[in-house]
Amino acid sequence: MRKQVPATSRSSRQPAGPAPAGPAPASHVSVGDDLLRLVVENATDFAVIATDAGGRVNVWNVGAERLLGHAEHEIVGHALDVIFTPEDRAAGRLGREMRRARDEGRAEDERWHLRRDGSRFWGAGLMMPLAAPGAGFVKIVRDRTRERLDGERLRDAERQSRTLIEGVPHLLWRSCNRGNWTWASPQWCGYTGQSQEDSHGLGWLRVVHPDDQAHAVRAWDEAQPNGALDVEFRVWHAAAAHWVWHHTRSLPVREADGGIAEWLGTTTDIQSLKELQGRQETLLAEARHHARALEAEIGQRRLVEAELLYKAFHDDLTRLHNRPHFIGRLEAALERRTRDAGLRCAVLFLDIDRFSLVNDSLGHGAGDTLLVEVGRRLRGCAGPGTTLARLGGDEFALLVEGATTADVTGVAEAILGAIRQPLWLDSQEVFVSCSIGVVEAAAHHRTPESLLRDADIAMYQAKRHGAGRYAVFTESMHDGAVEALRLQTDLRNAVARGEFVLHYQPIRDAASSAIVALEALVRWRHPRRGLVAPDGFIAAAEESGLIREIGRWVLREACAQMVAWRRHFPGLAPTLSVNTSGAELRDPQFAQATRDVLADSGIDPRSVQIEVTESVFLHQPDLAGATLGSLRALGVRVALDDFGTGYSSLSYLDRYPMDAIKIDRSFVAQMPTRPRSVAIVHTIVALGRAMGLDIVAEGVEDEHQLRVLRDTGCAAVQGYLLGRPMPANDMTHLLARESGHSKQG
Repeated sequence: MRKQVPATSRSSRQPAGPAPAGPAPASHVSVGDDLLRLVVENATDFAVIATDAGGRVNVWNVGAERLLGHAEHEIVGHALDVIFTPEDRAAGRLGREMRRARDEGRAEDERWHLRRDGSRFWGAGLMMPLAAPGAGFVKIVRDRTRERLDGERLRDAERQSRTLIEGVPHLLWRSCNRGNWTWASPQWCGYTGQSQEDSHGLGWLRVVHPDDQAHAVRAWDEAQPNGALDVEFRVWHAAAAHWVWHHTRSLPVREADGGIAEWLGTTTDIQSLKELQGRQETLLAEARHHARALEAEIGQRRLVEAELLYKAFHDDLTRLHNRPHFIGRLEAALERRTRDAGLRCAVLFLDIDRFSLVNDSLGHGAGDTLLVEVGRRLRGCAGPGTTLARLGGDEFALLVEGATTADVTGVAEAILGAIRQPLWLDSQEVFVSCSIGVVEAAAHHRTPESLLRDADIAMYQAKRHGAGRYAVFTESMHDGAVEALRLQTDLRNAVARGEFVLHYQPIRDAASSAIVALEALVRWRHPRRGLVAPDGFIAAAEESGLIREIGRWVLREACAQMVAWRRHFPGLAPTLSVNTSGAELRDPQFAQATRDVLADSGIDPRSVQIEVTESVFLHQPDLAGATLGSLRALGVRVALDDFGTGYSSLSYLDRYPMDAIKIDRSFVAQMPTRPRSVAIVHTIVALGRAMGLDIVAEGVEDEHQLRVLRDTGCAAVQGYLLGRPMPANDMTHLLARESGHSKQG
């Protein structure tokens, strides 16, 4: 049998209610008659609980069982704080609530409550003391979890609606009936110059053209029965100081009974449409309630998904298709070809020549502009059905299907012509070119990667023959690529096995023929190919990054050998010249490594000369210049090799620290037949003297060249006439003879 609620006199009885809202009850509650007990015990929508003065439960109705999960026999006699969360229990919530009810006559709050199964719900609670002193308390708890969640959703929807409304670029407003505005968006105020207060009521009409005001008011009158406002009038644009045509629309927000609560409207600039005598329907984005807001959010998500899908298969910069899309289209084309061998498809692989020079000289912004322009020009060359993509960096590719070889090469020629047209980057006219590899799908091309690989091979073949060319792939190119890979593998083994040797070529005084310097030249003693000159492996060493390791070995070996020669032949003091690549100069550790080699060998840094060509300044010239400055700070001399063959040799002399220049062999070779070459050599020698630079002429092959160089005043000469490169042992014998001759002299 359910425990009875303690009775009191009828005169003090108060009805129990499920919600704390409404008129405040008396300070104490008396529950006594049968009707009230029946209501309390059988109420299912809320919990009615009575406790003694110590907070132990003695009444637990059906609603309490249903809401809190405890059966009556389980809970009666236990402290009421079992329904509180652990945090509230630890804070002594029950005691504070009973004291407040006893002191103030009632204690109301909303907080989380705990069910028997450990789940929580948001409950509204009301505790009141029973009438008799010390008789205890009655507590009413109602589940308000749904109302709380609905309230949170409503507030979220309102925030989203407010953000959406204020973010819309149109002029928005709210109005009660007959055009009396209650709110205008910040966009309206900024556009018209009105304040928020100025626009309220019919104040907005003050920024409507005088000729259009009556028309606007009539439109409002007609909107009342129609339930829609659609009108055009001119609005004052404060910033521009003139009238601008606008299109105003509004729909009412209705109450549940169908009555109009308010109007939400938008005013849109249609000046350009007026001028073009056209009308274009505008979409009015309005936030009605949280369902509409959620629908708008879903629409936004779809747009985001569509954008993400677009970005997944397009290049952000050029807006061309990207590599994944191109691979997919190429894979589909190859699959169609497996079903029908007669289908033709070809790939054109394109790389911009010397693209890094644009980035290094004009900046990455100019490089991006160049890529966008190249993409635009490629679109003009891509015919119907052609897939065009940017694969990454400065690499582009085209997939041409159903075309003959002549058609494909015609596309390549059209691209070369389009790309070489001048363009302007940062107010500077620039000429660029590209190299293209062309490959037609064959039976062995079963994957997109294999086709792109061969197109890439053909592209590099085109580059080797000069900028602005295309090359059609042949199997021999593949063999060459395999050979290049084998060469790099052999190079790595050569470093480990110590297969490199040094030869030395003398540099002589032009007047006395005495040896003034020795140039160290690396050779590769290949186990199968014999002695390989630098032209046969230096490019591969630079591509593989081995050039740094090889260069340091050359410097260390040459310095040690020079120290030995100077010790053995004290009467001779030649300078040591060592060639250095751009990759070495761009190595941040190069200067320190050179310092270590010089210190370890004991050589005087002033007797060491580093030779560089103009190519070292094409990439990261500032870094190369800083490294050269660090070397000269050590005492090492710097010479500019192959002088006169580049377009900016003079600027390099002015910009970078140099001690010597070496006249390129091409000028020396042409002196006997071309007087202009003699004049150029004269000029270079005079320039060197004026700048305090040592001059060395390379490639001296005969006596006539030597005589002309002596006549120009060139101080030092080098070439086969004066001594071929030779191994260290042979050079030792030569130095011995020179030393003996010197002593005799």
